[in-house]
Amino acid sequence: MHPKKHFTARLIVFVLLAVFFTLPVSESLAQQQADSAAIKFNFGMDWNRFRYSDSLTYFEFTATLYRSLLKYLPAENNTYSAKFLVTADILVADSVIARHHWLNVNVVDSLAEINDSQRLYCVNSFILKPGNYNFRMHISDPNTEGREATEMYPIQIGDFLSNQLMLSDIQLATSIEKDTSKNLYVKNGYRIMPNPTSLYGIGLPILYCYAEIYNLATVAADSGNKYKVSYSILNKDGRVVKTLPVKEKVKPGVSSVEVNGINVVTMVSGAYTLVMDVEDVATGQKTSGQRKFYVYREGDFAEGGALFKSQEVLTGDGSAGLDANRYDVMTEKEIDQEFEYTTYISTKEERSTYKKLNLEGKRAFIKEFWAKRDQTPATPDNEYKQDYLGRIDMANYNYKAAFRVGWKSDRGRILMVYGKPDEIERFPFSNENRPYEIWHYFAIQGGVIFIFVDRRNMGDMELVHSTARGELYDQEWTRWITSDGSTQD
Repeated sequence: MHPKKHFTARLIVFVLLAVFFTLPVSESLAQQQADSAAIKFNFGMDWNRFRYSDSLTYFEFTATLYRSLLKYLPAENNTYSAKFLVTADILVADSVIARHHWLNVNVVDSLAEINDSQRLYCVNSFILKPGNYNFRMHISDPNTEGREATEMYPIQIGDFLSNQLMLSDIQLATSIEKDTSKNLYVKNGYRIMPNPTSLYGIGLPILYCYAEIYNLATVAADSGNKYKVSYSILNKDGRVVKTLPVKEKVKPGVSSVEVNGINVVTMVSGAYTLVMDVEDVATGQKTSGQRKFYVYREGDFAEGGALFKSQEVLTGDGSAGLDANRYDVMTEKEIDQEFEYTTYISTKEERSTYKKLNLEGKRAFIKEFWAKRDQTPATPDNEYKQDYLGRIDMANYNYKAAFRVGWKSDRGRILMVYGKPDEIERFPFSNENRPYEIWHYFAIQGGVIFIFVDRRNMGDMELVHSTARGELYDQEWTRWITSDGSTQD
């Protein structure tokens, strides 16, 4: 398929995803197969970590794909069936140390039952020791050659210590109901329908979440046999936009399960962070967890919509981070390097001032620089700094090129300015095309893309086109992909 045709089809799919339309379909088998083949095969995925034992972690992963992406073929009893084959791998370096491989089958009585908003899900798990791994997932349609996609992400598995209050990952869901049956979607008496996309909105107004609390203290007194749990939601700048009342609950034992449903449909489109705080009344120990999610409401982007009315202001002074003391012993070269990393977020005046300072002045300046950007001043750490410098490390590791360090590359800049993309489509070298990538951000400006091409065949992906405001825009971007420089229609 020509890249431009592919992009047009994909754009239609993401508009459908964003606004959760349900469009009825009534078509012939041939037409259904042609339409599904015209859209790039893709899937969404997510994972969560729960305690299996003191030294092992239950790593649960889920994936979802649109039903309409699969090819349905005539089956028994005048039905139609589609399949998708899943391979999930845990890798250390390039070596596969664990694998799950299984086939999923979906049967319908009529093709008219299929519409563009329906999703199919799969779930599975690994039991892992603490360590750093890569998690790779491959899904394909056995009924259509070449209909496949692969995603891979680094994962870190830590210890669930037995001597302090701890919390699992917060799992997001489309629904949570009590259920005593035994199947892969049930944990601790709850059937949890996952939401690997982390996207909510008009068609999915309630954010359901599930978490497990570990190592609650056992006490005889009724007054200490309780724990407190509270929720808050932060916007992209770290300011609290929604809080739920603190609840005090009786401990069921040394562990507990926490489920909740939060109405987010009134929130303006954008990226948010769900924060869960837990306190053991008996010991005073506290723990917390965070989970990023997205809200999309089409009306917010219309003229006069909420995003045209909102004016957000940077929060005031906060913390330079729990590691702020390290600046007191860092060399000038080390501090200069960290401040250079802030090129994408520092102002011209800040850069000018920094250049005039001596070593002691630079140490004080960089502490103040990060403190001003602390979006959660009520906490001792600076999560904004952690996230930003973490993305620097990610860019340097993944996007290093022959003549540029990763954070200075085009992909590095986009990662630093816009954050991690919601989806990346990767297209390797072929006889017709140079290698290229399409990055998707669903919650920015109503959905934007960035297209990177290895124009010089040197392993350095350069930005050639974007639909984001203020970025490079080139309607004829496909000319950079073809080896002869021709434009594809």
